[in-house]
Amino acid sequence: MHGRIARLGPLAIVAGLFLGVSLSSALSAQGAKDAVIGKWLLDPVTSTFSGAVPEKRVLTFEAVGADAIKQIVDTTGANGATDRSEFTAKFDGKDVPITNSVLDFVSLKRISPTKVERYGKRRSSKDELVETQARELSADGKTLTVTTKGTDFDGNEYSSTQVFKRMP
Repeated sequence: MHGRIARLGPLAIVAGLFLGVSLSSALSAQGAKDAVIGKWLLDPVTSTFSGAVPEKRVLTFEAVGADAIKQIVDTTGANGATDRSEFTAKFDGKDVPITNSVLDFVSLKRISPTKVERYGKRRSSKDELVETQARELSADGKTLTVTTKGTDFDGNEYSSTQVFKRMP
């Protein structure tokens, strides 16, 4: 009996690992709760911008159905003007409209459980990619870093590294 257990040990370990990975993939595919769901407040001190720094920015992520996410960005500029942009997308790389943005369409691609890339296009650019963005969640789930690079309507490059803290 002891010999059988010893022989089955590595096989059982491999089977267990395979089952764990398969279950994890299945849960992800079925829209298990995304760790970024909730509200995030910009930390302007640790963030960098090539342009104007907003007075306040709040990111809100909401689960939509089993496999999509809604992102809302509420910004207050230094002059007190407020702005809201939003979109709802799956992580399938398909373009979806974004409201109240310099972009017309965005698409999402999940790179890992903690990292998502967003690609932005404008109609005026013949649907060419004009912005890339990566958002990465810290291991402790308390900090979200959003790195953006793009080109404006005049062909000028812009970039930012925005650091957000989870709101209670």
